Amino acid sequence: MRHFYARPWLLLLTLLGFAQAAQAQIEPAAQYTTLTPTQLMAWVANGPTAVSANVSRVPLAVRQNSLAPQLNPNQSFSSKVNWCPDGMNNFVGYLNEQPQFNLYNFTHWQYIDVLTWFASPVGIPCRPWVEAAHRNGVKVIGTVFTDRAGFQTLLQKDASGNYLAAQKLIAVATYYGFDGWFFNAESPMTFAEVTELRNLLKQLQVLKPAGMEMHWYDALISSGTVSYQNTLNATNAPFVQESATNTRVTDAIFTNYFWIYGSTFTTAVNQANALGRSPYDVYTGADIWPGRNPQQLFPFYNYQGTPNSGWMDNYYSGGNLASPLTSLAVFAPNITYNGGLSSFNSNPADYARFYNGEVRLFAGDDLDITTADATGAWKGFGHYQPVRCAITSLPFETNFCVGQGKIFANNGAVAVKGWTDMAKQAILPSWQWARSGATSVAARFDFSRAWYGGTSVQLSGSLAAGASTMVKLFQTKLPITAATSLNFVYKGRAAGASSTRLALYFSDNLAAPEYLDVPALADTLWTSSTLSLAAYANRELAIIGVQATSASALSAYRFNLGKLQLYNGAPPLVGGIANFTADATTVLTGQTVTFANSSTNADTFSWSLPGAAVITSTAVHATATYLRAGTYTVELTAFDGAGRSTLTRTGYITVVTAPPAGANTSLSFDGVSKYVDAGVINLSGAAMSLECWVKPTTFKAASPFISSLLGMEDGGSNTAMLRIGDAGIDPSQVQFVLQVGATTRKVTSVARLTAGQWTHLAGTYDGTSLKLYVNGVLDNSLAATGNVVANAAFTLARNYAAPRGLDGRLDEARAWTRALTAAEIAANACSVAGTSTGLAGYWKLNDSPNLTTADASGRGHTGTLTNMGPSDWSTDVPSQCPTITGLIPSHSATGLQVQVLGNPVPGSQAEVAISGAQGQPVLLSLCNSLGAVVWRQQMAAGTSRTSIALPQAAGLYVLRARTATQSASVKLMRE
Repeated sequence: MRHFYARPWLLLLTLLGFAQAAQAQIEPAAQYTTLTPTQLMAWVANGPTAVSANVSRVPLAVRQNSLAPQLNPNQSFSSKVNWCPDGMNNFVGYLNEQPQFNLYNFTHWQYIDVLTWFASPVGIPCRPWVEAAHRNGVKVIGTVFTDRAGFQTLLQKDASGNYLAAQKLIAVATYYGFDGWFFNAESPMTFAEVTELRNLLKQLQVLKPAGMEMHWYDALISSGTVSYQNTLNATNAPFVQESATNTRVTDAIFTNYFWIYGSTFTTAVNQANALGRSPYDVYTGADIWPGRNPQQLFPFYNYQGTPNSGWMDNYYSGGNLASPLTSLAVFAPNITYNGGLSSFNSNPADYARFYNGEVRLFAGDDLDITTADATGAWKGFGHYQPVRCAITSLPFETNFCVGQGKIFANNGAVAVKGWTDMAKQAILPSWQWARSGATSVAARFDFSRAWYGGTSVQLSGSLAAGASTMVKLFQTKLPITAATSLNFVYKGRAAGASSTRLALYFSDNLAAPEYLDVPALADTLWTSSTLSLAAYANRELAIIGVQATSASALSAYRFNLGKLQLYNGAPPLVGGIANFTADATTVLTGQTVTFANSSTNADTFSWSLPGAAVITSTAVHATATYLRAGTYTVELTAFDGAGRSTLTRTGYITVVTAPPAGANTSLSFDGVSKYVDAGVINLSGAAMSLECWVKPTTFKAASPFISSLLGMEDGGSNTAMLRIGDAGIDPSQVQFVLQVGATTRKVTSVARLTAGQWTHLAGTYDGTSLKLYVNGVLDNSLAATGNVVANAAFTLARNYAAPRGLDGRLDEARAWTRALTAAEIAANACSVAGTSTGLAGYWKLNDSPNLTTADASGRGHTGTLTNMGPSDWSTDVPSQCPTITGLIPSHSATGLQVQVLGNPVPGSQAEVAISGAQGQPVLLSLCNSLGAVVWRQQMAAGTSRTSIALPQAAGLYVLRARTATQSASVKLMRE
């Protein structure tokens, strides 16, 4: 089979540096959801790397699949779908609600069977995603993706010859509540090692509990070489089934992507039959990332002048959707998030393009699963795969929450905030979207209106007189009895007739739905209505839909569905659980804090807010204002009619006093979500420099190890970054990283930074070498030649991945398009003229209380404080930089004054006036901006004026005068 790319790794996109370093997480609490092989071997349920907060309590829902209610009954449930986003921990590695709307999300569980949590070296799925998947009947498997040394570690045995890693892998999956492992070995090994690895896999088959699955990736073969087969054949078959002993080795194989012909499937089917295995144990791989493999989407791969638009047809015998040949594995479906189809990963406002992109993957280019796409268009995975059904018993309830939003609603009361938490995702519509009738009404998720969470389902548009639009939402398998009721919460554009009906399709007559009129609206608020389904007793409910219909023309129709619930007898009584988050946990005196109430199954609330201006509240979402600096506790009690649930967050809110406007300040970052975005800056060329002051609070001692300071590192070819830490070095060592030509160069400091201490850093490149300066002194260098490639978004305190942020403070951040000299770095650490040659961006960070920071270079690269607030400004600044903000004479309460006559100084001599020495000798000292003394002279008693020699380097200096009893200082600017 032809290799479409010379570089043979396919699964390695974001995971190229997997060897010994665990991959990044968004949230520090999720630190041990990736392990090294050594950590796995030491793992115990009561040990330091076991994260109890990551344990999923949601069991795997049972699916009962039916073809008759499908939009196309001529499909098949025989083939399975493995969904494998690339680098899950990079963009959804969290355990708790995140204060960010634009994290990766997934809403089409009904089309897939397995989610592979692709991370390395040992990737443990995060609980929120496991819980969402399990509610929909989808299994989630972790990943073992390491190098030869890592697998050698995993092949250790006990005294009885049992593989210790087999026991550990089963224990980890069982403890956390996920469903198996995906093994990816893409490093050459010896024949003997591969034999041991297969034996390990066979032992897993013996040890694993029922329902747990082990999948193998098509790379390593028995000889120990890496050779992608792109199908199941005799070469990789030993990793599925051992023919000689008829022993099961793994449960499935995920094949590689170098295929374009239908013969790939013929070979796989024949080999599976020869092994006595189902051909649906073969997940034929499709890498849909743009520009990479024959299955790429948007645009299609161009094969011999023809777009390869019909590659999915090869999965079916003769194109017959009822006759699938193998199962399907989809790699890198996160193209909708960070593959260029939207900018949602960096811009929350682009959520519509992201969600439309997700719909496009399954519904096709026309975004409608019910209509045929044009010839040569993408038909969507939903064209080929039927929806699976996990809605099989009562009670059933959904609030249509997708698991993220720009608001958070509870019982319809709204708090405005960005957030993401997949654990809060509800069961979502089976079809997104299945519309028939008038095309003037569309269905979508509404991110501005919600009953609970961040979204509702909206039908909106216009209707001609007598026209109607049907939207099928859920495929179900629910037995209806005389005691069954349907409750729903809804709202419309205006009071009056709803122009809406619920449509219930029953298995015994799928062609003719039963309609239930939605009652008229008294106002535009959320309304609850309960309808008896006793008239349909002893029938099976197969589809739930909504119909927009009107006898008269409607130019502006809108209907929102916020909750849907079916139950037998009385409404199910579920105990309330109190929960809340604040929109900020560090605020200024006088700043209002909003507490978003995410409690479930409660209808009344009581807040205790000690220390706030108003100390109690019964609002759904409380607000509080604190007038004094300090640390404050918040308590919420949620009442459900039968009982109460109380949550107390001790010391939750920290209140600080704002620095005065124009004060000398720095910016504080949290290492998780806070950063400054200065927009795109072009630093490409023959030379450049970066510099800043940094005061780290903590270092990243675990993955991802990196604390980004300033620059750009977009995960592609644009790199120019000062950062702390990296895999393989101490997390307190500094790195200057630069893309020079086609190569990423790194120079690492010998020095190690100290937490809680200000340090000045500078990295320069002059076309021959990278140089790294620590406190004005050359620390290390690296020879390199070529032009810098750095034209991308410039940020302070993070790079392309949120986990690589700085936990600490920054001050005096600058970017240059020339190489600074050692003398300039030493002289100008605290300040530099904004008109300096080659200054491309300069952020003094003295902009309290604004949420932007000015670019003092005059080039317009204003920095936007992202996920930050006024309380992130701090008067904690480098002590080496005086807090005097202007070039003014010094003042001393005891009378000593020193003044520079003609400041800034244009030449090599400065005239200095001294007064108030009270007849004592005066010691004059001139220090550079790093505090080093560059000139010193004792003045005789009575000296009132003198000349001092200045260093050659231009920049800011501090002139200090001292007597036996007094001292004074003034800034001196050498031009």
